[in-house]
Order: sequence, then structure tokens, then C-alpha cells
Amino acid sequence: MARRLNPFRTEVELIDAASDGRAVARHQDWVVFVEHGVPGDVAEVYVYRKQKKNLVARIDRIVTPSPDRAEPRCAHFGSCGGCKWQNMTYDAQLRFKQKQVVNILTRIGKVELGEIEPILGTESAYGYRNKLEFSFSNKAWRTREQMRHDQEVDEQRVLGFYAPGFYDKVLDIDACHLMDPVVNDIRNAVRAFARAEDWTFYDNRAHTGFLRNLVFRSSAATGELMLMLIVGEDDPEKVEQLFAHLEARFPAITSYLWIHNEKLNSTYTDLPVRTWKGTPYYTEQLGDFRYRVRPVSFFQTNPRQAARLYGVVKDYLQAVLPEGKSRHGLVYDLYAGTGSIGIFVSDLVERIIGIEYVAAAVEDAWENVRLNELDENRFRFLAGDLKDLLSEELAQTEGYPDVVITDPPRQGMDAKVVDRLLALKPAHIIYVSCKPATQARDLDLLSSWYEVVRIRPVDMFPHTAHVENVALLRRRAQQRIKPGSQSGEAINPDSSHDAAQASLG
Repeated sequence: MARRLNPFRTEVELIDAASDGRAVARHQDWVVFVEHGVPGDVAEVYVYRKQKKNLVARIDRIVTPSPDRAEPRCAHFGSCGGCKWQNMTYDAQLRFKQKQVVNILTRIGKVELGEIEPILGTESAYGYRNKLEFSFSNKAWRTREQMRHDQEVDEQRVLGFYAPGFYDKVLDIDACHLMDPVVNDIRNAVRAFARAEDWTFYDNRAHTGFLRNLVFRSSAATGELMLMLIVGEDDPEKVEQLFAHLEARFPAITSYLWIHNEKLNSTYTDLPVRTWKGTPYYTEQLGDFRYRVRPVSFFQTNPRQAARLYGVVKDYLQAVLPEGKSRHGLVYDLYAGTGSIGIFVSDLVERIIGIEYVAAAVEDAWENVRLNELDENRFRFLAGDLKDLLSEELAQTEGYPDVVITDPPRQGMDAKVVDRLLALKPAHIIYVSCKPATQARDLDLLSSWYEVVRIRPVDMFPHTAHVENVALLRRRAQQRIKPGSQSGEAINPDSSHDAAQASLG
């Protein structure tokens, strides 16, 4: 809970970037997080909040702009919470992401690193996403600029992104540059049609209204474009009316799907999907392999960079092949999802055992094996809780893994999964992370038996502070006892203050 503070103005130099996308400055003994700042800026800031050991400020005036400052492309920059680094040059973004990974691993996690490879950036900093989800609302968000000039929003029925920190207010979006431009045309046409028909937009407080969400998914390989509408009322006639209107105007749409969601929350992955026209899936390609993606399946949202990310995994797997061997005997693929990584590296492996929590994802994994005409006898996919399935019994039945590939969600690996890995003691672990702070915690927990020999960050999300990191771990010849403390005790992966202090040194 924020402590009371008498707001004040001061001039500061922004000296670094935090892992949450804000710039970092110092004021006396305080760390100051500055919204929409760029390291290198000298700015007059308005300090308006105290958070634990930090101050929070926004820029009133740029005194001297940073050489890394860029002009944002998006008209919604500063109001939409999506692309916090769009005002920073892409070269600078990569530089700070590389620094973030190294600082978090070494200064917070106290991880000893071997080779640190340069971050893999992208050639396409815009239009890279294959999925966007927009929300309908009857409560429009007023931007700070509108509030400052006491301007009211003319139309409350909006379609866009939730305002940062709010679950019931939506920022109306005219153009988002993260997906194919046709998505903007379609979304705006849907909003205009719904307003003209006087359809109700969802009220997240009262839980009423017809239109809830509009989801787009696309394939970079085939050009397929899936449109999925989520509605709060089961009205097939209205759905058909809208879809017929779009079909006449937008031939780019290849699949029309819809879901009726009457739940009090907005999750819909557990609900039945109805197909109006087209197929209930699209096909993506990463490297030499094709993947069938269903409307509610997880798949990497930046397919071009996903291929490069998986390429790093494959390079690491190749690098640790036993001498004279062209394939590893057995690899465990943890948090396997739809089998995308296991399939991508399958030509380097005799047998792959994938373990995944979501049963539907396991079904998709088998379908992807068949889609690529791979030998099904070389694969086994298990659905269930990883900490229960990853066991001594599994190893005795299926064999002990030569290598374990793990690609956990943002919260990292469960402590019991780490314990299971320490018990199995594979020769190598390849850890793919979408949150370096939790990776640092897990690497520290593994450090009694494993050393980090190589890492490589990969930029999957340009204009954000998010960064992926791949680490190659090698089993030590003998256990190392860390003096003084239990491994991982001091690490808080959610501490922005600790991350800032690590950056500041």
C-alpha cells in the first residue's frame, strides 16, 4: 500500500531503465521510477507517490532529451500501457534488455555466468504479433491529456485495450501497429457497425451487455487470419449479422469463430468455440516444422522471433552432443505446451518426453507430430501437474534424460520441480525463460549441482521491457555447497526496487 507523500517537483537525470519499463533516477537517497522517461533524459519531474523504498514520478518537462529518445509511432502512446519503450530507439532497447538480463542474473540471483552472447533482436519491430485481443466496454477511459483540459469523451461505447490498472475502463483504439494493418480496419468496422445497430457493449461492473471481446490470430507463414468474437449473450442471429457484414468487406479473414461467455470473469479458454465459417485453426511454420494453432491454444505471439529463440535451444542442444553422436538419446521437454520446442529440435533427439499441465495442449502436440509426419514412437506427451509427473518412477519407466529443456511460465518453476531436476541430475539443462527474475531464482536453486555455461537473451517483444533468455546449464562434477545460506532465500523476483538497485550498482 502506498504511503502518504507530499508531492513535489524536482529536476533529475534519468540514468537507467527498470525491468518494468520505467526509467530510473536518484533523488537524495531515493530510487525514483519515472514514467515514460528515457535513460539519458534530464527532466523536470512531478513526484506524486511513495512505494515502499521508491518514489514514482512523471515528466513535466524535458530539459535535455536523451540521444536514445525517439518519436513514438503510435498516437495512443502514453495512454495505452502496451509499448512503454516506443519513445526509445530500438538499438537502445536491445542494449537495456541485455543489461537487464545480466544484472538480474548476476546481481540479484548471484548467478555465475559463463559465456554471455549478444541479444538477438528483430528485423520487424512493428507488425510482429500474431495475436491481439480487444475488449468492448460501455465505460471509456479518459486520457491524462483529456483530463488536463477537462474534456469529456463523446462516445462511451469503445473497443480497445483496458486502461492500465483498471478492469472496467477501456481506452478506445484507432490504430495499433503491432499486427497487420488490416486488423485496425476490421476492428474499427466492427465498432462502427455495433454502434450503428445500437448493440450493447459490455459493462464489467454490472456484468451485462452483448459484446465482450474481439480476438485476432494470424499466421506469418500462410497469411491466414482468424477472427473470434466473444459475446455475453447467446444470440446467433446478431453474430451472423456482424460476420456477414465483415465477410462482404474483408476477404482477408479466413476463419470466423465465436464464444458465448456468461461468466463473471473474462476467461474463455474453457468454453466451447463455435465456427461460423472457415476452419477452427490456422497453420504456422517455424523453421522446417508446421504447427496447427487452435483459437484458444497458446502459441508464441512473435513467430519470426520464436523460430530464432528455438534456434538458440537447438544450437545449445547441438553443442552438448556426446562425442561421436548425432543425436541425444532421451530429452525431457518440460512445460511442453503444444510440443513446439520438442518438435523443432526433434532431429537431434532419439526420444522426447513432453510434460504439460493443459490436456488440450497435449492433444495439439500429438496433432503437430502427425502434421509433420514424425515417427510417433519417438514421442510421448503427458498431461498433468509437472511436480507429480516428473518423478523417479517416470525415469525408471522411460529412462533418465540426457538433457532437460524447460520453458516455464513467468512465475518460473515450482520449487518441487527444481528438486526433481536435482534428483534426476541430467547432464545438461536448457532453461528458456520469459522472466529473467524468476529464472535467476531457479538458477540459484539449481546452482549446487549446475553451472551456467552460456546465456543468450532474445527480444520477442519490441517496444516493451519484456525479454526472453535462454541458459545452458552443465552438471558439476561434484556438488557445491554454498556457504552461509540456503539457495534462493534472498531472491525476490517481483521486487522492482531490487532490480533497480542491481541496475544502479
